[in-house]
Order: sequence, then C-alpha cells, then structure tokens
Amino acid sequence: MPEADFFKMEKQTVRLFTKSEKKILFFTGAGHFLAHSFILIFPSIITPLAAELNLPFEDVIKISFLMYLFYGLGALPSGLLTDRLQPKISLTIYFLGIGLAGLFIAFVRTQLQLKLTLMILGIFLSIYHPAGIGLLSKSMKNRGLALGLNGIFGSIGIASAPFLAGTVNYFIGWRYIYRILSIPSIALGILLFSTGLYHQESDPISIKTEKEESSQKKILPFIILCGSMSLAGLVYRGQTLLLPTYFERKINFLYNFVLTLDFFKGEGTKTLSATILTSFVYMISIFGQIMGGKIADKYELRYAYLYFFLFSLPFLIMMYFLKDIPLLAASIFFIMFSIGMQPVENSLIAKFTPHKWRNTSYGVKFTLTFGISSVVIYPIIFFQTRYDLSAVFLFFSLIIGILVLNNFFLILSTRGVSVRN
Repeated sequence: MPEADFFKMEKQTVRLFTKSEKKILFFTGAGHFLAHSFILIFPSIITPLAAELNLPFEDVIKISFLMYLFYGLGALPSGLLTDRLQPKISLTIYFLGIGLAGLFIAFVRTQLQLKLTLMILGIFLSIYHPAGIGLLSKSMKNRGLALGLNGIFGSIGIASAPFLAGTVNYFIGWRYIYRILSIPSIALGILLFSTGLYHQESDPISIKTEKEESSQKKILPFIILCGSMSLAGLVYRGQTLLLPTYFERKINFLYNFVLTLDFFKGEGTKTLSATILTSFVYMISIFGQIMGGKIADKYELRYAYLYFFLFSLPFLIMMYFLKDIPLLAASIFFIMFSIGMQPVENSLIAKFTPHKWRNTSYGVKFTLTFGISSVVIYPIIFFQTRYDLSAVFLFFSLIIGILVLNNFFLILSTRGVSVRN
C-alpha cells in the first residue's frame, strides 16, 4: 500500500468514528493485541523450554493443551455473561485476569505448575473475543472498518509476540516476557475500571426488522458457517504453534547471517532468527486485515469469505515443498489471506445471528475455533513422529480444501439473498 494512501485512510478513519467509538476502539484494540501476544508466547519458547525441562518437542507442546482448550471453551460462557453484563465489566476482568496469570507463570518451577498457570491464563484470555468483538459489532456504524482496525491490533500482537519472546529469551530468559506483558495488562484493567465506556447500539438491523425476519432462515447458514470456522480454527491454531519451530528447521539464511555477527553468538541464536522471521510474516499480514476490513464493507460477504480461503490454499500447499526464502514468501501470502478474512467472517456472524445474542454468538465462534482447535496438537504429534513436520501442512491443505467446499454450501443455503454490511 503506498504511504500516501495509508495516511489518507488514517485521516478518513479519524472522521468516521465518534469520541465514544474511539474509546471503544482503544480498549478493544489493546485487548486484542494482548490476547494474541499472550497466546503466541508459548510457541516461540518451545525450544528453550525443551532444553530447560529436558523434554522432546512433542512432550513440550502438550503442556499448552489446557491453555488452548480453555481459551476456546471459556468463550461461550464469557459471551453469555457479557450479554447480561456491561462489556466494561467483562473487559476489566479480562485485563486484570491475564495480567495476574502472566505474573504467576513467570514464577513457576515445575511442569505441573506451568500447565495449571497456562490453563488459568487461557480461561481469562477466553473473555476477550466474545466481549470485545461483540461490542464492536453492536456499537460501530462502520462495522467492517472497525473490525478491520481491531484485527490490525491483533495482527500486531501476533507479529510482535515471536520477536519479543525470542529476543527477551535470548538476553534474560523466557519468564521475563510474561512479566513484561503483565504490567500493561493490569494497568489497562485499572484504567478501564476507573473510566466510562459507553456505547450506542448501531446495528443496521432494527429490532422491528429483526422480529419480522424468520430466525429459522438464519439457523442453517449459521450452522454451516460454524463448520467453516471450526476448520479454519484448526489450521490457524496449528500454523501458529508450528511456524517458529518450522522456520527454525527449514529456513537458514537469516541464521547463517546472524552467525557472522560477533554480537549474536551461542545458544538461542537459531531460535531468535526463527522468531524474527515469524514476526516478519505476521507483520505483513496486517495488510490482509486492512484489505479484509475494506472488502467486508464493500462486497458481498459470502463470496469474499470463499475467495480468501480459495486464494490461500495454493500457498499452504507450497509450504510443504519449499524451504528458505521461497518458504518465507509462501508463508507470507498464506497468512495474509487466512488472517485477512477475519473482518469478513465476523461480519457474517453479525448478519446470521440475532442482535440480542451477539456476544453469545461470538462466544460460540471462539469456542469452536479455539476450543476444537486445541486438539490439533495431536495430529501435529502424529505427523511429527510418523513422518516429519512438513507433512502437517499437507494435512492442513486438505482441511482448507474441505472448508472451501463447505463455503459453497453456505452460498447455496442463502441463494437469492444479498449478505452485506
């Protein structure tokens, strides 16, 4: 995107949101950044953890299972609770909870303590998406743009976590990354508790119109959409778990360059190089979020959702065959499309669910995408032990192929209807 166009978009964004909407964007954006930062620390420290705990890769990755499981399972009760409470209360609990859990993780000494504290972190992290995304979908007049901007904050969290974790681990150890992220989390919780967070219902569907529509017409499309979201969640969680380790094994050009520098020597250098590359890939994906937000407000949502996955599939297949710079390039395009679809997906949920159950509907989504996706650890272990880590990407390609077919069923189930923001 040309620099002039980006700053033009920023000026337009300022005019498009009211003062209260900007406050909502600030807290939800900060929350999204922290949610993805905290959840992606663990994949970036698998190698140093394996060395510290004297465990193989497949045993270390199992330690995170409860965190990812409760990250998903907690989303539905969080959505139900947020539909009955003020979003401010849910988000305050979220910020304070993840901050305190992060501090506990920083001081664990045993494998069991690490499992339990990661699980507690996952429970509090589960609050954000139904509360934050639900609030945005109900309160923003420019919903697609707001979801796209919020997605950018999430992408920055995704992008910065591997680099931050790798760098901090290299210099002072992996525990300090949790301490560093916990302090702003607690500060934001205190700030949110002491300030007002007011929102006006801005959903384009009025209550009267919603009552006149047959809710039964939305049930089948939402069920089909849930199938797509579950499959997408498996691939998303799988690639976030794998990417730093996969890059560490298959991309050597940056590591070889770093070895020529006297400043970076010794243990942890290869992990640092891989996490830098992972952060770079996720940072580029921000442009996918910008693209997805604009597309969500401009085009037919069902077809946009289909094309994002259709375009991502060839690059995912390439990730099995390639290494070094070609692998890095394929990863950039795959992640850009697979993450860029999120504003479209969240807009589809808003169109296929009743307004009064909006937070709950996002709770359903994130229970499926994050809860079910936690089991992806086991096929990863299967392919890693029976074949090699590359084979997992063929498995992921098969899943995305099924998802594309499912999206055709979504279009057929709503034929004759225009689904737009």
